Amino acid sequence: MARVAAPGTTAEQTPRWTFTMLTIPSRVEYLGKLLQSMAAMPTKQSFEVVIVYNAATPDEPLAVESRIRAMAPSLNIRVYVNSTDSSIGGGRRVQLSVCRTPLVAFIDDDLTLHGDLLSALEDTLRTHPLGIVGLPSFEEDTDTRFKPRDTTPHVDVDGIRCMPVQGMLVAGYRRLFSDIGGFNPRRRFWGEWTEFNLRMWRHGFPTGYVLDRGFLRHWHKAPESPTRNMSGREQHVLWGLMCTALEYDAVSINEATDAFWRLAQDRYLQYSFGEQPSPKMLLASVLELMPRLSQEFPAIHAFAGEARRHPFHFKPFEPLNEAQVRAVLAHAELAIQPYRASLFDDEPPVADIVRTGWLRRIGRAMFSRNVQAPVAD
Repeated sequence: MARVAAPGTTAEQTPRWTFTMLTIPSRVEYLGKLLQSMAAMPTKQSFEVVIVYNAATPDEPLAVESRIRAMAPSLNIRVYVNSTDSSIGGGRRVQLSVCRTPLVAFIDDDLTLHGDLLSALEDTLRTHPLGIVGLPSFEEDTDTRFKPRDTTPHVDVDGIRCMPVQGMLVAGYRRLFSDIGGFNPRRRFWGEWTEFNLRMWRHGFPTGYVLDRGFLRHWHKAPESPTRNMSGREQHVLWGLMCTALEYDAVSINEATDAFWRLAQDRYLQYSFGEQPSPKMLLASVLELMPRLSQEFPAIHAFAGEARRHPFHFKPFEPLNEAQVRAVLAHAELAIQPYRASLFDDEPPVADIVRTGWLRRIGRAMFSRNVQAPVAD
């Protein structure tokens, strides 16, 4: 079973993976089902499980941990109680900061895991230069696929469905996740994965799904979902859209930003405010957010300046064509080596200067609407 190797064991027994979940008290029942499915995975590799209990509680953290460990005694579980910033974004930052393995998979707590997921994820990272790997999910116990949707823009290349991996299970290299800046502090309850995937692509690391090895089941009746039934959802969505437009120069409506504005109008605002959101309702919501926007604007402005220096200049929700995807894949073939060279024996060695400073040395190559490779200085 999955246990952390004791001191003195071999490197092969030392866990390379952390599976990490956010949970809240009302969803612990679903977390228990996830942990039991994880304990039943057909893998011989050891891994850690890190759970961030993302809510204030009068209980002692050790008591919370003891209750959660009892749900799946065979797993090596660590529990952290996050009562400081219990937004989803705040919880994500705790998850990343306490991870101590080179590979990490962020998993939603209303899933169950099926098949040898760990090998599927690791083999994909070993053989493809991806920044993020995801796996397909199905609606409860049906054959209806929940994500990725076939209608979402994507490019299939070498067995990978290249597209943003929007939550559920997001796997990759812990240090790469940190090197591109971790989780945006302005994404509190909505849009943290949308922005994180965009930033990964703009840094030159593709993201995508492997569809034929392992899968998830999504038990969507779990309460307090920020995308389905959370109170105040419309404010969180609107805030995320405003920050995205300002941080990634998508305020102007033009050809490059058409996809962003179309999805904002036809999908995100509709499912948040209703099919026919009134201008009065939207204006009132924007005005309610103005004090926060005023407070955050210096940080947003600074972030936008950094974003202009990204080696690729994709816009939010921009549908990529095959030439663009292959350009990023070609860039990532070299850029990903520092992260996987120390993990996989068949990866060629990389000089220390490349390993420690690649992201800082990437030039300002402009991508915009044209395909061209970034230049490292």
